[in-house]
Amino acid sequence: MPEDPDVFAIDWTRYRLVDLSYAVIPPGTQERPFVTERSFLADNSFKHDVQTHTHVGTHVEAPAHFFEGGKTVLDLPLETFMGRSVLLKVTAAAAHIPLTAEGCRALLGDVIQPGDIVLCTNADQASRAAGSDAWPSLSPAAAHWFLEQGVKIAGIDNYFRLGLDVAMTREVHDILMSRDVCFVEFLDHLDELKQPVFYFMALPFKVSSDSGWARAVAIEAR
Repeated sequence: MPEDPDVFAIDWTRYRLVDLSYAVIPPGTQERPFVTERSFLADNSFKHDVQTHTHVGTHVEAPAHFFEGGKTVLDLPLETFMGRSVLLKVTAAAAHIPLTAEGCRALLGDVIQPGDIVLCTNADQASRAAGSDAWPSLSPAAAHWFLEQGVKIAGIDNYFRLGLDVAMTREVHDILMSRDVCFVEFLDHLDELKQPVFYFMALPFKVSSDSGWARAVAIEAR
């Protein structure tokens, strides 16, 4: 039986595409450089030699980022990096108080489903302007709550942290990545999302590495 030619069509009058990727502008920064030098291929067309690393711009982190012998980007099925997603939106950030399991439940308990992707953002403009000491973060208890809900990816923008300090950030990584939960970092424009539930994709560069650059997008109902 022939397929309906419109079976894969998206009615863009009902849905909108939101680019959630962070723009990388050479030369980048000292910590996250993206230095390019233009040169030529054999046919005299242009190419760019690039000096950078795998955690520049929007990127997916696989378990190999944290564990020796952990799964790389290539070891995970492609569907890992796409699916139903929910927005964890903190509107009143408190410095030095990581988000607890109870806090996550209050924000997401009515909408989250097994297999979801959770994108975390700080919507408190005052704390965004105040700097990283005032940004919200995840606690180890919140990471365990993510596991209990079956979360497959945790994503953050540049105003939300995965832990209050280095030790807690490593513990959150340990808890989630030990169960093959990936992270997407350096997301942008999460404040442009208008719906609490949407479809998300961050397809990483196909490379055998701990992490891969990605173009992250959301498809949400208008």
